[in-house]
Amino acid sequence: MDRNLSDRELGVYPSEPPAQPEADPPGRHARPSDPDDTVPLPPAAAHAPAPAPAEPSSPPSAEARPSAPEKPAPPAEPGPPRRRLPRPQLGRRLRVLAGVDERLLDRVPQERAWYTSLGGVVLGTATIAAISMYFAITQAMGASSWLAVFPVLVWFLFILNVDRWLVSSRLGEGWFRRVPVLAMRVLMAFFFGVVIAEPLVLRIFETAVIQHVADQRTEALAQLGGRLKTCNPVPGSTEPVAPADCKATETFNFDQSPVATLRELTVRRADADALAKTIDADSVQLRAINDMARRECVGDSGDGLTGQRGVGPNCRRLRAEADAFKRTRQIDANGVKLVNLRTQISELESAARTSHAAFEAERETKIEARVAEERSHQGKIGLLERLGALHDLADSSGVLAVGIWAVRIFFILVDCMPILVKFVGGSTTYDKLVSAQLAVAERDLNHDIESEYAEREAVLRKRRAEIDLEILEHKAELNTRLHRAADRLSERV
Repeated sequence: MDRNLSDRELGVYPSEPPAQPEADPPGRHARPSDPDDTVPLPPAAAHAPAPAPAEPSSPPSAEARPSAPEKPAPPAEPGPPRRRLPRPQLGRRLRVLAGVDERLLDRVPQERAWYTSLGGVVLGTATIAAISMYFAITQAMGASSWLAVFPVLVWFLFILNVDRWLVSSRLGEGWFRRVPVLAMRVLMAFFFGVVIAEPLVLRIFETAVIQHVADQRTEALAQLGGRLKTCNPVPGSTEPVAPADCKATETFNFDQSPVATLRELTVRRADADALAKTIDADSVQLRAINDMARRECVGDSGDGLTGQRGVGPNCRRLRAEADAFKRTRQIDANGVKLVNLRTQISELESAARTSHAAFEAERETKIEARVAEERSHQGKIGLLERLGALHDLADSSGVLAVGIWAVRIFFILVDCMPILVKFVGGSTTYDKLVSAQLAVAERDLNHDIESEYAEREAVLRKRRAEIDLEILEHKAELNTRLHRAADRLSERV
């Protein structure tokens, strides 16, 4: 460009000249040479009329001379620059989670919002996964602990990097290449979603799950108590006999058992029944003999009777037979013995009732102790119990099953969100730039490899040529030596 062109032709207009500072009137400052010590006069002195000039014969003094105009004060030196606070750069950090190259994205700044949102989706998915892992660990342990922070952090970083890999790697060009890659990634995201969604579903339905587990435990304890009671029936009671499938752990050893008392009671009852039958039979026979003697004595006629009234020989004989039968059969002694047996039976029955009560009390104590021991083994509700309870709740109610699956599918879709967003968005201009950059890098790499190969070939050819030249020189030197030796030999000859 021609340097002689005017500023107006170049479109540059001169700025206005800086305003010159006005000269202070004489006597404005006490010491005009020091601008820092200037003291302004009051307004009355400023507007006062100037003093009359001195006579020309007397030269004016230095103090009366008018002061020279002051020079403008030098501009103040700029202070140190203010330290700006670093910006959080949240968008850039979110785009890092999407695996974006900022230098390449600067060529298409219109897509920054898209990749910022994609990074936010990745971060949200990883956060939900971390929360799910925290719920899973606390549900498995049955309580919250600060030790859960370490596996939660590891799981968060793992899911974050997996989702970052899923959204940052290319899907390929064309449907035939994109569909297999997309199917593989969606399948991975689905399995991760199933693992991540289950603890969250358990957390949402925690109240119903805990109540169901508590009911199951109560029912199991009640069944255990009934089983122990069935396998340890009270001897001699109306309870059925213990089943044959009772295990050794389901039967008890009792300190007090009514078995011996019941056995003795059974023997006494049998003895009493047999003795009562004997006494009844002897009493019937004795009454028959006494009846025959009475009829003989009163003169009744009949078979074996004389029919003569009075105490005759037959009457005395029959009475003697009755007395002899009574003495021989010990009917009175047997009666006393039967009374004693019945007294013993009453005492044994009372003892058996007491023994039954003690046996039932001991059995109940042992059953309560076993149930309490089983309850102590149950501990806190774990993850497997929660999963089983959730499955039972889904089977018991269709409405609840629909709600459980709806929540589960929702969290699965949330976990699949990064790859779905990547697929729905399609290939962006940034993706095309990445593909082009990769193609250029591949082409440059191939070119470098070919160049390096060509250089190595040239070096090898040069080295071969040098070796061939050295061989020729060596042969020439050998020939020269041979010729010289031949010449010397011929000269000697």
